[in-house]
Amino acid sequence: MSLAESPISLVVNCGFNVSDCGYCKQEDTSHTFGIWAHFLTCRPRKSNPTLDMKTPDSHRARSSLRLDVTQFRTSKSQRKIVSKFNRYIEGTFQPTKNDGELMNDHDDTPEHVASTHLPAKGDQKPARKLGTSGDGTHDLVEMIHAAEEEYLPENEKWKHRLQIVLEPASFTKEKYELYCKYQIEIHHDTLTKLKEKSFRNFLVDSPLRVSDFPLLHFTFPPSTSSNPAKPTTFQPEAPSTPGTPGYGSFHQNYILDGQLIAVAVLDVLPKCVSSVYFLYDPDYAFLGLGNYSALREIALAQELGTKGYDELTWYCMGFYIHNCQKMKYKGQYKPSDLLDPETYAWYPIEQCMPLLDNSKYVAFSRAITGNQKMYKNKPNANTVAGNAPPPGMLDPEQVTKEMLKESTLPYRNSSSVRAETREYYAALGADLAKRMLLYINESDN
Repeated sequence: MSLAESPISLVVNCGFNVSDCGYCKQEDTSHTFGIWAHFLTCRPRKSNPTLDMKTPDSHRARSSLRLDVTQFRTSKSQRKIVSKFNRYIEGTFQPTKNDGELMNDHDDTPEHVASTHLPAKGDQKPARKLGTSGDGTHDLVEMIHAAEEEYLPENEKWKHRLQIVLEPASFTKEKYELYCKYQIEIHHDTLTKLKEKSFRNFLVDSPLRVSDFPLLHFTFPPSTSSNPAKPTTFQPEAPSTPGTPGYGSFHQNYILDGQLIAVAVLDVLPKCVSSVYFLYDPDYAFLGLGNYSALREIALAQELGTKGYDELTWYCMGFYIHNCQKMKYKGQYKPSDLLDPETYAWYPIEQCMPLLDNSKYVAFSRAITGNQKMYKNKPNANTVAGNAPPPGMLDPEQVTKEMLKESTLPYRNSSSVRAETREYYAALGADLAKRMLLYINESDN
């Protein structure tokens, strides 16, 4: 078995970095500490292969956002989004020039009759109502599947043919061309920046190792008579239920009348479905595909939870930036939590939003609990451009030899290797540091 095929997470320390903000394009406003992943077992969440920790110096505070899919209930406006999409597939909704919709806009058009399958023309039978759960809420999974070709009754023919294909992340010319069209028309990128290689790096190549091998147990560091170590589970076993994808990085392809119109890039992990990116054909913006895709991904997480993914209860929507207008829509999916940047505890978004209204950086653990102990990391000689270690990261200078003994094997005793190892331990903490391998390029030290 090669290293790329093994159940080992292999990472490299990227250190501190100052760069332009990817959202507002302001220069030198993003201050981070990064760790790059070559390979990852299907445990951590990835937005890209980098663990990216923001410092308070960054002008936009961003927090990880998660939704509890077991408690999610669709709102009236969210049901309208699915209803409009389904009616277009059926042929009973025709878009107008006013129906254009960006990814984060919500559909406020009048609500029409919402049914699992609307009657075909000439069929006088009353429309069947949407499925409901015991508490009267609409069944999202049933609504989402209603328009798919494979779920239509044999005697029903709709105007358009919809296919949803979930496959391991892969490159095709069709996906790349759709990506270029989306980036140019929606994000105003130039074609010269949209290289095929950058597309592969961004949305195809993934450090996640697909989970197709059994649970592995071994100890790290090795046990000694004076320091017995307990076995550590490195790789969860994917459910073997037929029709389920396993764990890893996937593309969910939206194919309308034989044409690829959208691709959702997703990670399926033991405890969550994680949204990495979504791109669509701007010609179909009238369908509100951004909002629709979020609901479809929530439904996917709900469905997998009933098919052997017993711990899968979360839908991770990436980052939430409170003062970024494009991300406001993420706050409409509830119940959602934001991650505290210092303690990594989760707090309800309703409690966090008023705090974010008043400050670009908020430690929810301090503001909500009343513990006003301030973030104390200060710049030191090892930081770049005067950056202090980010919240949630130890000061590498305070990582002791005793702490490192718990998660490192004997190596050569050089100051550069010690410094890099301390940063690695400080960023990940004792638990993760023991579960991953740090690659150190000797030529750089």
